Amino acid sequence: MTSKVLGIDLHDAGRDGVYRIVPDDPVTLADDARRAGLHLLRLNLANCHDANELQHRLAGAFAFPAGTGHGWDALAAGLSDLHWLPAPGYVLLLDHAQALQVEAREAFGKLHRMLDGVAKHWHARGVPFFVFLEYPDNETRDAAIDA
Repeated sequence: MTSKVLGIDLHDAGRDGVYRIVPDDPVTLADDARRAGLHLLRLNLANCHDANELQHRLAGAFAFPAGTGHGWDALAAGLSDLHWLPAPGYVLLLDHAQALQVEAREAFGKLHRMLDGVAKHWHARGVPFFVFLEYPDNETRDAAIDA
């Protein structure tokens, strides 16, 4: 299933990773992910002000099992497992990513690095793991991903 937005095959774990998209793209990407049979999670980062809140939102969105640890390492370990959400691949849409970058630049940088590492983990297993960060049209790519 090739995404209409980026022109990439969502089944291709070789193309997975973290991508910047514009506000018009999430609905199309969500439809593309569903048609591809991938597990879709959409998380709104508006009003997310710090690392603790971000980690809590991510763990909740992925329905981490009870007893899962807290912090960046636990979050990365959980996202690298996902045995409780079996799927042929995963798509994470993060709406209002610029809000987090503005409110919590350090947390945004850690999030981006952690998600990039998780995508590489899934890539090595041949499982697609795509992350799409929604940014306004006027934001540059470098501002969006370099934190």
